[in-house]
This record gives sequence, structure tokens and C-alpha cells, in this order.
Amino acid sequence: MTVKQAYVGMDLDTSGGSMVDAIISAIQEDNEGVIVEDFMVYKKVKAPGRMVLKRETVEEHFGADFDMDRVHIVMSSAFGFITDWDEEQLIIEWEDAE
Repeated sequence: MTVKQAYVGMDLDTSGGSMVDAIISAIQEDNEGVIVEDFMVYKKVKAPGRMVLKRETVEEHFGADFDMDRVHIVMSSAFGFITDWDEEQLIIEWEDAE
């Protein structure tokens, strides 16, 4: 029997350069089972069921202060429900994931 995995995630515009790299590194550090697909002009970052992006982790990888509102600049789309987005974190999940 094949079990399908419901992924959540985002597409990030690669023109964001080091900011996109820091976001991806932070997602990989703070989540299990992360998959990154490179389509040259954008990168699809996905995780099974739930994805957390933490400001603090992005700052560690970016090497500078990071405002979570800057995610808007490089995120061209998201799949799943954005259940939390404030100055500390962004959470994308399927609402019935619990």
C-alpha cells in the first residue's frame, strides 16, 4: 500500500540571493523531511504536514537582522494554510494535521 504524504511549503524567487539561501537553510534546520527543488528561477521548499520559519534562525544564517515581512518579497506562492505569521515566525500547515 502506498501512503501519500501531504506537503506544505513555499516557492521562493531565486533573485532574492543570500536572503533566499538563508530562508532555505533556516527551514532545513528547524523542520524534518524538508525537500528543496531547484527550478532555476525559483526554489520549491516543502515539508511533510507542517513548516516553521523562525526569524531567529534566518538571522543566524543571513548574518544580519531579518524582518519577517521581507518574506513577502521572495515568496511567490505557498501551499498549505498560513496559520501564523508574526514578527517571530511563519507557520504553514494543514489545519487538520494534529
